[in-house]
Amino acid sequence: MMIIDCIQGSDEWLSARLGKITASCFSDVLCKGSGRYTYMLKLAAERLTGQTQKSYTNGAMQMGTETEPEARAYYEALNNVTVKQVGFIELDEDTGGSPDGLVNEDGIIEIKCPNSTTHIATILSNKMPTEHNSQAQGLLWISGRQWCDFISFDPRMKDRKFWSIRIYRDEKHIMILQEAVKQFVKELHELINKINPTMPF
Repeated sequence: MMIIDCIQGSDEWLSARLGKITASCFSDVLCKGSGRYTYMLKLAAERLTGQTQKSYTNGAMQMGTETEPEARAYYEALNNVTVKQVGFIELDEDTGGSPDGLVNEDGIIEIKCPNSTTHIATILSNKMPTEHNSQAQGLLWISGRQWCDFISFDPRMKDRKFWSIRIYRDEKHIMILQEAVKQFVKELHELINKINPTMPF
């Protein structure tokens, strides 16, 4: 494991994660449908061209990026801790992830700034939405840490803008992720080899 200190979204960050399977896309790796192959083609294109393949973004996603520092500061004040920001944690040459912060010696945070309806639904359910489970567990695997404070933050909800729950390592889920990523890497290398048999791995 290697921590690459850089600003998330910067050119250095994009370079660090180029062609790598990242925790934010572990759900694609586990996908049984076309999303898995589409993601594999994206990574193959990055490795073969050396260029980042642009991902889809919209206004809501941009707002989330802009709101994240406020959410992090709110968490720090609420818990009287300092969150260490890191750019990218490289597990190996094929895999890595970008947690939204490291907490003390054994924790991380994952911040989501969703639309208000999703934020309300999350509060009412009192649990992390299942679609984020593989990302959270994947970041715990990559970072070697024990727990993740999952945060939902919506500054438009003035009286209840912050909600959080602690998620602990699930070794069974992590084992499933490890096997899925291993198989994905194997298939990715085979796909790239069909295009460029001389490309080293």
